[in-house]
Amino acid sequence: MGILKHFKQSTKAFARNWLSYMLLFISLNVILQLAVAFFNAAASWILRMQDIPYISYTNLTVLIQKPLATLLLLILFIILILTVFLQFAYLLLGMRQIAQGRFNLKQLLKESWQALQIISWRSALFLLGYFMVIVQAGQEVFGSQLLGKVVIPTFIVDFLVQNIWLGVLLVVLGFLVGYIAIRWIFILPLVILGKKSAKVAVKTSMAITHRKFWRFTIQLWSLGALTAIPRVITFGLIFMSQTLIDELATPIALFGGVISLSLIQVLNLFFSAWTSMVLLTLLLSNDAIVPYMEESEPAVSWRAKRWMKTASTMVITLAAVMIVSFNVVYLLGIGQTVPKTISHRGVDGVETPNGAQNTIPALVKTSALKPDYVEMDIQETKDGQFVVMHDPNMKNLTGVDGAPQDYTLQELSRMTVEENGFKAPLPSFDEYLAAANNADQKLLVEIKTSKKDSPDMMDNFLDKYQDELLKDGHEVQSLDYNVVAVLKQKAPKLYVSYILPYNFVYPHTDADAYTMEETTLNNRFTSKAHAGGREVYAWTINDTDTMRRMMSYNVDGVITDELSVLQDEIKSDQENPSYAQRIQHYVISMPSLSSGTAS
Repeated sequence: MGILKHFKQSTKAFARNWLSYMLLFISLNVILQLAVAFFNAAASWILRMQDIPYISYTNLTVLIQKPLATLLLLILFIILILTVFLQFAYLLLGMRQIAQGRFNLKQLLKESWQALQIISWRSALFLLGYFMVIVQAGQEVFGSQLLGKVVIPTFIVDFLVQNIWLGVLLVVLGFLVGYIAIRWIFILPLVILGKKSAKVAVKTSMAITHRKFWRFTIQLWSLGALTAIPRVITFGLIFMSQTLIDELATPIALFGGVISLSLIQVLNLFFSAWTSMVLLTLLLSNDAIVPYMEESEPAVSWRAKRWMKTASTMVITLAAVMIVSFNVVYLLGIGQTVPKTISHRGVDGVETPNGAQNTIPALVKTSALKPDYVEMDIQETKDGQFVVMHDPNMKNLTGVDGAPQDYTLQELSRMTVEENGFKAPLPSFDEYLAAANNADQKLLVEIKTSKKDSPDMMDNFLDKYQDELLKDGHEVQSLDYNVVAVLKQKAPKLYVSYILPYNFVYPHTDADAYTMEETTLNNRFTSKAHAGGREVYAWTINDTDTMRRMMSYNVDGVITDELSVLQDEIKSDQENPSYAQRIQHYVISMPSLSSGTAS
């Protein structure tokens, strides 16, 4: 079947049963939201019960020391993977029910549970790896917010692509995973609808897609584009209409804005359900899958009781009131946080930077732009002093193959930092701090640690700098939790942020703030942090879309290499933005929905 013919037929099928598809899609998302809340709460409870303040790649050895926590987290992980399987079973079996004209939520839950019960342990082990790696490459077709944290952080990708061979390896691995994802794309329909073992499903999927990799790839991309066009046009028309309505009196413009934003939210659900149906039916209409789409359980006659209808009406009404209330608050900008602007390593500009990182000339230029903070890095020297340097090996920046801990401060002060066509002396922390104070510029000081550090490093740091940091309003952060713990114990008044490169589970520490890498940062994290009296800084944010997304999460600070761009975005957002502009910002940061999941 041609791609346009499939697009037309599947769209007509969706139109005939749009209410059932919407009910399937919305009910699945509600279930997933509850599941995500449960897994987050359960993981957090396990860590608190076992006195583990946080989980990061820097303290994974704690799981060896806490075997009960490891066992409980492993059990929770197994339940998570089984829940992912239930999600896809619910989706595919629901689509089969709708195609057969017997859609019934109660029966669907029963069939989904039965599908889980017949899975063998061998198939379950295979699906574990399949969900963690392969499914992630096919998010547009089979996506799950339950697996939202299975992602390579942006800072790691950026680091890899800086090395040409690592970059090539990353591209090759990405293509390989994408290739396998297409070749294995029929596994879930075969396992769930056809009740096949994982081994048989793999062989069958490989046979179906044999010499058809590019055909299926192009078909899926084409369908994705075809379903995106109406969404873009519709949202564009709503936005343009709102720009005209904004010219009217404020109450009318606000009313129009609420209607426009609510319409976008409803249509986003509608378009997402339609897109998922169009993409999935490409698989379910394949000759190898059609026989399983015709199998069915006995139809169940079920009528909702009167109280259930009343309860449903009340829930829908309450949801509508909450959505409208949120939209009013959002459009009026009530409770919106203006994030602190934080220059990453004291530089402004990626393509045309204004200096070499962590150097005083760059600090002077950047401080003239009036960021709230300049983020910079310090390391201990061989003689127990502190030097401003990010890299553990200084070769890329100074040409000297060695760590700061291998040299005295006097030896380091004779070195020159070269980057971006700029040259500047390698500064001591004393020099950098003095320059910042002269410019009335607050610093966010990152303390970097290594195995070569002296046992007295933190005591030396506090003895020398604590009073000055407090007096001038500077802040401190570190990726090493031992540093954070010592600072809060010995200098409780010092403002300290703990750097988290990955959002595994919400931490419970004495830190005043969390500096979170943006890839796994979400609104749930910032809400929890604010509820606990903590701030959240996002790093490293260099594009406007991600800046907007972080602002929609109400982060308290944004660390960026593009300070001027960030300042312009915040200024645009604060200078009386029209309702149309606020709607545009919402659409940019709006969660994408696919396969019945919100990412």
